[in-house]
Amino acid sequence: MFDDINKLYFLIAIIGITFLYWLIQQMRPKTWIWTSAPGKALRNIGYLKTENNELFEMKLTNEEIKRPAARIATDKNDNAVVWIANGDMEDEECQNDYRMRGYITQDGLIYKQSLKQEEPILIGYTARASKPEEPTINGKRSWYTLWLDKELNVYEGDPKIPVEDPTQRRVGYICLSGITFKNPPIITREAHAGAAALLYRKYGPKEEKINTYKEPVYGWNDTALLTSIVYSILFLMLYFTYTCILRRPLLGDDFAAVFILAGCYYALWAIIRQIKINCIERSMSFQPQLDMLNKGLSLGKFDSITVSLCGIAMIYTYHYYDYDLLPLIYAIGFGITKNGITHAMKRPWTIISNYDEEQIQDEEEELVKPFASMLPPTGEMTRTYDWDLDSANGVTLHGNLSIHFSMDEYTNCRNENPYFSQRIEKPKQDYINEMFNRMIANPKLTERVRYIASYIINECQYAKLGEMDRLQFALDFVQEPNIDFILDKNSKSIQFASEYVRYPDETLFDQEGDSDCKSMLAAMILFFMGYNIVYLSSNKRQHSAIAIELKTNPWLESYINTASLDDIMVDVNHHQYIYCETTGDGYRIGKLIEDIRINDFETRVELRQSSLEELNE
Repeated sequence: MFDDINKLYFLIAIIGITFLYWLIQQMRPKTWIWTSAPGKALRNIGYLKTENNELFEMKLTNEEIKRPAARIATDKNDNAVVWIANGDMEDEECQNDYRMRGYITQDGLIYKQSLKQEEPILIGYTARASKPEEPTINGKRSWYTLWLDKELNVYEGDPKIPVEDPTQRRVGYICLSGITFKNPPIITREAHAGAAALLYRKYGPKEEKINTYKEPVYGWNDTALLTSIVYSILFLMLYFTYTCILRRPLLGDDFAAVFILAGCYYALWAIIRQIKINCIERSMSFQPQLDMLNKGLSLGKFDSITVSLCGIAMIYTYHYYDYDLLPLIYAIGFGITKNGITHAMKRPWTIISNYDEEQIQDEEEELVKPFASMLPPTGEMTRTYDWDLDSANGVTLHGNLSIHFSMDEYTNCRNENPYFSQRIEKPKQDYINEMFNRMIANPKLTERVRYIASYIINECQYAKLGEMDRLQFALDFVQEPNIDFILDKNSKSIQFASEYVRYPDETLFDQEGDSDCKSMLAAMILFFMGYNIVYLSSNKRQHSAIAIELKTNPWLESYINTASLDDIMVDVNHHQYIYCETTGDGYRIGKLIEDIRINDFETRVELRQSSLEELNE
C-alpha cells in the first residue's frame, strides 16, 4: 500500500502526464502567413489550418471574421487550387461564396486562373531565402530554431526573368511552426500557404475592411502581464491558505522552493499564450481586450521605476524576511518588463476607419461603367423583365430591366430567321450554326442581348457575387416566370409553327419560347458575358438546353451539389462543359430534368470566344 506521500507523488505524476498530453495536442503545427507589397515590411495576416485532414483553410488573425479567407484543395493534376473568399468577409450570408483564383504546382510556381477556361498566367513562386531565384515547395529548417520551424518566402514574377535584387520581389513569408507526424500532402503545407498568401494579397477583400492583428500571433510578450496578474491571484490564494488556515510559512527559508514556485510562472505563461492562440483560431479572440489591458497598465517611464522597486523589494525580502513573497515579486517585475518592451505598447492609440468613403465611391462608379457606357437600345415598344437569383449559397439579388424594341427591327429579324419559311431542308445543327454565325457577324442582332449581359455583369459585380451565382443569375433570367415556357405548336406569336427556333430578340419581345428558344437566348447572354457555350438539342427527347465551360476542380461539386460531375458534363472537341437547364423555374446549374440524361443530346453546337476574337481581328 502507498503511504500518503507516495499517493501524492502518484497524483502529481498523473496530473503532469495529462497536462503534457494536453499541451502536445494544443501545440500542433501551425503555418503562419505574412504578406506585404514587394520590398516592403511584412505583417502577419493569418495562418493555415487543415480541415478534415484533406482541405486547407486560411484563417485571418481577426476575432471578427468567422469564415476562412481562402480554401485550398488538390485537383486531379496534383496542383493546389486556391479559392479566395468573395465579398464582405464579415457577411455571414456569404459563408460559401468563394472564387477560384489560381493554383501552385509541385515546382513551386503560382499561376493565376479562374473558373473560366482561360490560359493560366504565371504570377509568382515560392523559394527559400538563401536561393530566391530557385522555386521550391520545401521550406528550410535551421539549427537555431531547433528544427521546429520551416521557413519559405513568396516572390512575385517569373523566376526565369533575372532581376538585380531578387529580394525586392518578396511579397510573403511563411513559417510552419512545429513538427507533424501525419503523412505530408503532395504539395507541402508551407507551399499551400504561400499560394494562398500571394493570391489573397492580389484578390482578397480590401484592407480597409479588415483589421488584422499585426503582432506575431504566437508571440509571448503580449501575454506576460496577463500571466503576472493571474499568477498573483493564484499565488495570493495559496499564500493565505498556508499562512491563515494552515498557520505555517509558504516557503520559509527554502531557497530551492523559490525557483520551483517561480518556474510555475512560465508554465502558466505557456498555458495562457496557448489559450490566446486557440481563441484566435476559433474566431473567439480576446486580443482587443488583451491589448487594452497591456496599454492601460503600461505607464511608460514609470514602468522602469516599478521594476526598480520590485528589485529593491526582492533584496529586502531575501535578507530580512522569509522567502515567501520572492516568486510574487519576481512575477510582477518580469511581467511589467516584458510588457514594456512590447512594440505594440510603445505605439500610441490610433483610430482606424474601416471604410474609405472616397475610395468606395470611386469603386462604385467604376463598377457601373460597363453597363452605363453601353447606350440602351431604342424603340417604340417596351418589355420589362423581373427576376430573382436562385442561389445555392442563400445569396439574394433582384433583377429588373426594361428594354425597348423597334417593330421594324423585330419584323426584319423574324423575316431573316431560317425557320420563318417553315421549309426544314437542313439538319437542325446547320440552322443553329447559321443563326450563331449571323449574330456574331451582325452586332445589330445582338444589341439587346449584349445590353442584358452588361446589366447582369454590373449587378453581380456591385453585389459582389461569386462565379457560380453570377452564372445562375443569368440562367434565372431565361427561366420561368421571366420568359414563359410554351411549345411551338401552342404559340400564337409564331403562328403555331411545327418547329421554330427564335432569335434572342424574338424571344425577348414575345417573352415566351420553348426550350430551343430559351436555350438560344441563354447561350448568347452567357457568350457575351465571356463564356464558351455549347447548344444541346435532342430529337429523341424533344428538348434543348445549353452547357457552359468551367474549369473543373474539387470545389465545383460542392457548388453544384451533385454526386458526380460526370453525370452533368459533356465533352465537345476535348472541352468539358457543364449542363444548364433553361426552361422551368428552380433549375440550378448542373440540374437535369427528370428522365433526361446528358448523352441524350445528339446535336451539340459549340460557340467559343475565339470566334468573336477572329471576327474582331
